[in-house]
Amino acid sequence: MSAHEKYDVFIGLEIHIHLKTVSKMFCSCRAHYGDEPNTNVCPVCLGYPGTLPLLNERAMELGYHVARSLGCRIADRTSFVRKNYFYPDMPKNYQISQFEEPVGVEGLMEADLGDGGVRNIRIHDVHLEEDAGKMIHAGDVTLLDFNRAGYPLLEIVTEPDLRTGEETEAFLRDFQRLVRYLGVSDGNMDEGSMKCDANISINHPGKGLGTKVELKNMNSPRFVRLALNHEVIRHAEIIDAGGSLIQETRLWNENRDITESMRRKEEADDYRYFPEPDLPPFIPDDAFLARVEASMVELPLDKKRRLQAEYGLSPEQAEFIHDDVATLHLFEQTVRTGSSARNVAAWLSSDIRKLLNRENLSLADSPLSAARFSALLKLIEEGRISGKIAKKVLENIFSENSDPESIVEKEGWSQISNPVELALIVDKVIGANPEVAAAVRDGDMKQRGWLMGQVMRASDGKAAPELSGKILDEKLSTIV
Repeated sequence: MSAHEKYDVFIGLEIHIHLKTVSKMFCSCRAHYGDEPNTNVCPVCLGYPGTLPLLNERAMELGYHVARSLGCRIADRTSFVRKNYFYPDMPKNYQISQFEEPVGVEGLMEADLGDGGVRNIRIHDVHLEEDAGKMIHAGDVTLLDFNRAGYPLLEIVTEPDLRTGEETEAFLRDFQRLVRYLGVSDGNMDEGSMKCDANISINHPGKGLGTKVELKNMNSPRFVRLALNHEVIRHAEIIDAGGSLIQETRLWNENRDITESMRRKEEADDYRYFPEPDLPPFIPDDAFLARVEASMVELPLDKKRRLQAEYGLSPEQAEFIHDDVATLHLFEQTVRTGSSARNVAAWLSSDIRKLLNRENLSLADSPLSAARFSALLKLIEEGRISGKIAKKVLENIFSENSDPESIVEKEGWSQISNPVELALIVDKVIGANPEVAAAVRDGDMKQRGWLMGQVMRASDGKAAPELSGKILDEKLSTIV
């Protein structure tokens, strides 16, 4: 019997996302990933004595937007506190955060957990705070980059409703998709704009929560899954051996695929929370709440269901289309021009996807617009180019950053649909392959497909397939 079968498992998450704002949470420094170390800093975010924080209202708006999208009871008053602790990357030796009055509480997030099905995961609270800086360890030396200190950070705390590493990985991917749909964060765990700590405990069935262990240092949904499944086994082995677990914080070692003890877990009292004296409570007015309400969008799972119901897409097609915001927008914009939804989905999930992977491009950074995509499909539907030529046109759109019409005209790729011209090509193919033609006449239809291939080759792929096939059949039927 596996540990998951023998014990009840309780997993809760603390997800942090960097909010997409121009400036930091409490000062005007630029909030931007990848800049030279310690170039986006000032006396406020470096914690100089006598400096005063100034609230970034755009960050508050994005925080309320997330809380509202998660179905939280949003606050009509929210306030900040000082969370006291000493770390080298936190210059003030305290973090401005929220505790008793967060922006939202008691929410639900509907998530597709794979084999676990679609479930509602309870959200305990959503609160705003500032990020710490970054420590870079180089041998015996630790370097500090304070560019990130003071970034607007939104923390989303779930209840312990997840049961396995696989469910948690699926939930995190759904959450990434959500924040990207909302446009509030990049959600890139590898760049640090989304981070996740996990709290896990196990216990005998029906006994409730066990001793909680917090897991850190997991920079991908996959590592979260591996770390949690490792911890389930580790906890079970300790309990089976008659031992006792301790409440602690552990780090995931991705090189060894194990967790390692970091420190005993702090309790809330250890942080000595007290009200932030330099920031008054924030009370949203009607205009602020109206902006939050106006920013609401169709949520990912609702979008996926609508793609299937409205456009007749398969579950697999809908999953692919709705997974990426840029792909979704291109799909919907192209379909609005009158293109077939299934054709659009098929091209996106096959040839366009392969080309993007080959060129190491994202769709958002590619030269393929809805207008160009629609024009390409229209050329096929009107019989002006074949599907084979269309693939070549697509490649040229990417390589030349040009429009389909211009490419076809420049390359001379217009489809041959003149019956007289096609008949000459068919005659040439039959004349060069009399034995094959005779075999087709005698009923070998596999050879008929080969002959059609030769017709397409002889025309450089420009022969209209349906008309060419009809002419070929007529010519073959007259062979004596």
